[in-house]
Amino acid sequence: MKPLATRSLVPPRTQKRACTLSVSRAALEERLGEPLVHDEEGDGMGPRYRWESTCECGLELFIEMPVQSAQEPPEASLWMEHVEVDHALAHLGLSPRDVLWRADMQHPLSLDGWAIVHTDARGQRHDQCVLPLRDHAECLSRLMGTRSPNQSYSVEPRGTPSRQGWAVIRQDEHGNQYEVAVHPQRRPMTRLVAS
Repeated sequence: MKPLATRSLVPPRTQKRACTLSVSRAALEERLGEPLVHDEEGDGMGPRYRWESTCECGLELFIEMPVQSAQEPPEASLWMEHVEVDHALAHLGLSPRDVLWRADMQHPLSLDGWAIVHTDARGQRHDQCVLPLRDHAECLSRLMGTRSPNQSYSVEPRGTPSRQGWAVIRQDEHGNQYEVAVHPQRRPMTRLVAS
């Protein structure tokens, strides 16, 4: 992971609070380096440390930790654009035991996206989780496979096709529409009409 190029606070409207972690400042500094922001004045929330990092797959992590006294248990808040707690934990080298609260436990996540499918030794398959972006699902699948080499993980689409990519549609002279191509990147949907 590397720090984001910008060293300013990201507006809260673009990020969602994904979870609260029980982790020390030393552990975060070991994984992410020195905090980028130490807000001495505070903004009504008190002074806090802040880390902003991006993973190799493009997942951006924003972690805030209040400046605490030695008697308080350490807690940090993880903010993300897409609530992908398991993916973030894998990159941070943390386990679900380090999570005090998760946003995805209160509100079920959408089932549209890319599923990480675990296949056990008997050939039984089940979804581990569903992430909104294919690159992130493939990244987490690789991380899980690396940490458990005897396990098999793959990525499959789930939900409605429109969430899986952007299609180019062709319409013939009779008004019938045909899908010409599907692009995984976010591009405006194009409709080609035959003349």
